[in-house]
Amino acid sequence: MKIGVVHVNTEEASGPYTELITANLERAKRDGTEIEHRYVRHLRRATDTALAYPTLLNKVDVINEMLELERSGCDAVMVACSGDPGVSEARSLLKIPVVGPMEAAFGIALGYGWKFGIVTVADPTWSAHMDQVVHNHGLTARYAGQRVLETPTAKIFTEGFERPEIVRDDIAARALEMVQGGAEAILIGSAGLSTFASHFGISKIDEPLTPIFDVISLGFKVAELRADIQHGMGVPEVGRGGWYSTYDERNRQRVHRLFGWVDEPATDKE
Repeated sequence: MKIGVVHVNTEEASGPYTELITANLERAKRDGTEIEHRYVRHLRRATDTALAYPTLLNKVDVINEMLELERSGCDAVMVACSGDPGVSEARSLLKIPVVGPMEAAFGIALGYGWKFGIVTVADPTWSAHMDQVVHNHGLTARYAGQRVLETPTAKIFTEGFERPEIVRDDIAARALEMVQGGAEAILIGSAGLSTFASHFGISKIDEPLTPIFDVISLGFKVAELRADIQHGMGVPEVGRGGWYSTYDERNRQRVHRLFGWVDEPATDKE
């Protein structure tokens, strides 16, 4: 089995983070699963991935990389971002499962408790987006809310690697606040923070015993599962009766020409 993972910054901009997320996924994957990483071609600032307009533009790159992964023989693809950018749109184009890690994590977390909470970075645009993602999935009744870390994001990914206890303690404290607010499972609503948590073995609080999920690794496991379901049980990659109705290659190329995004030979006239 081969699972494709699309990163939302260029490879050059991703830097050492690539090594961390690769190591996490290598630990999470089952024997025999191959991982193929792809990177978007334009977006270079991690801060841009937490803003609405650059995220909109970046979705086109994410989807194009997913299409390339399908052509390379991947059995499923996942975007390595907890905001799930491009997932909904890509499902109308690909014939293999397309996984958003946050959507996947919702489904898993609901089996661990009646209500879940989110712990995320101290970024008001991103925390607002995390709330939107929850409500857009119709999960308001099962949502205990969120907490943002007190540690500044820049400190997490610099000093935090030298002194991981400052981030670990912050995550644990915010998770405990969520538990006291009714959460029985905690999702880390940030790809970078999820990667940090798995790298340093943060997966639970002990009292009361509560799971803390790295949504990126969890999304990868769901991608493996959905590939198995498609191949082993004959279940289609997605339901085609509504929003995910197939948008075929001829129409995709037609629209690409309209917007000036042609990166492949045209096969049909408009």
